[in-house]
Amino acid sequence: MKITRKKYVLDKKFQTRVSLRAIILPLITTIAICLVLLYVAGNTNGLIDESNKNINAVIGAQDSMLEIFMAVPALQNPHNTLVQKADKTFQKNLTLVSRVHDYHELIKTNNLVVMYILAALTVVQALLIFSQFIFFSHNISGPIRVMTGYLREFRKGNRPAFRPLRAGDEFQEFYNEFKKTLLHLTKK
Repeated sequence: MKITRKKYVLDKKFQTRVSLRAIILPLITTIAICLVLLYVAGNTNGLIDESNKNINAVIGAQDSMLEIFMAVPALQNPHNTLVQKADKTFQKNLTLVSRVHDYHELIKTNNLVVMYILAALTVVQALLIFSQFIFFSHNISGPIRVMTGYLREFRKGNRPAFRPLRAGDEFQEFYNEFKKTLLHLTKK
């Protein structure tokens, strides 16, 4: 007959302490990485904002140049090849500047998405490690709980009803020695 336990948290204090200790280093490391990336993303966003100011200054300069062109009577003729060429260049520059501005905003959004993903992964990682250690410590807490029950029975003057530990439990060798000692003590 296979022996199983229904509860995984047998020694709440021990299992919680071990599990929390297990997640501290990965959590601190991930948070440190996130903070460095946040700092870099903040600097990148600052550079993007400064670049956008420069782009807006270029747009303002082009608008001023257009006003200058329009103030010269010879350049007001829309059929003038120089005016047509300047208009094409102006429109192309506005399109390029607009595209650069859009890319900058996309980069800022991507930085934010990466930070959210890292934060979510940190939480998921911490939960997975914590859960893993709860299950791992279950194989330690179980045998200790069983042996503690035997000691209580022994202290009451009763001979404990021994049973084998589960196959995956830790302390198998110690348990066998413990059981032999209690059996030896109850023979006297």
